[in-house]
Amino acid sequence: MDDSPMYEGVPFNTEKNTLELQDVGLTSLVIADSLALAEMADALGRTAEAVELRKRAATLSENLEGLWDEEARLYLNRHTDTGKPSNRLSPTLFYPLLAEVPDAERAQRMVADTLLDPDEFWGTWVIPSTSRQDPSFPKQRYWKGAVWPPLNFLTYLSLRRAGFFDAARELAEKSRALLLTEWRRQGYVSENYSSITGTGDDERLSSDRFHSWGALLGIMSFIESGEMPAPEKPIPRDR
Repeated sequence: MDDSPMYEGVPFNTEKNTLELQDVGLTSLVIADSLALAEMADALGRTAEAVELRKRAATLSENLEGLWDEEARLYLNRHTDTGKPSNRLSPTLFYPLLAEVPDAERAQRMVADTLLDPDEFWGTWVIPSTSRQDPSFPKQRYWKGAVWPPLNFLTYLSLRRAGFFDAARELAEKSRALLLTEWRRQGYVSENYSSITGTGDDERLSSDRFHSWGALLGIMSFIESGEMPAPEKPIPRDR
């Protein structure tokens, strides 16, 4: 997400070698990874590692709770140099659902008030890589509004993990439609797609015509149909 509006104007701390930003999406992914690895450790009988991983996830989850913004109804990135929240939104702000951080009320508000709002992220072609309200959205180029399959897939996993199965199913259907529309039109499985035209060769984009992760737009449908296992189900302990 190298040119995402989330990182515009964020200074680089040369002492810590980090951007001056508490990143909701990255933190959520570390939590989700820790929980997944802990589940694997359980299956392997690695008790000490499972305890350590869950401890790590709990600490990060507690810190992430501090980024909740009541007015925005989201966990927002926060500038560490100023202490102020960022108003530049992207689908990565829904990843706390994958990390199992928000309670039921907050999760409902995140999905209903922002993700499914057509003025923000929903619509015919989804999910734009920045809010439709963002001033950079009309550019569409790269992470300034284009639809990226990995963002769709991780948001899909987030919805399923949090129990929003109807929204997950709709996202899978919209993602499949995006993939097949461009395939039938041009024979492309694109790196990214316009969230305005639904095409992978829109002149505003910077997009390869064939890219491996384009297949993620279709994999969601295999999960929905039961041809691939539901990702939120626990690992069987007898394997």
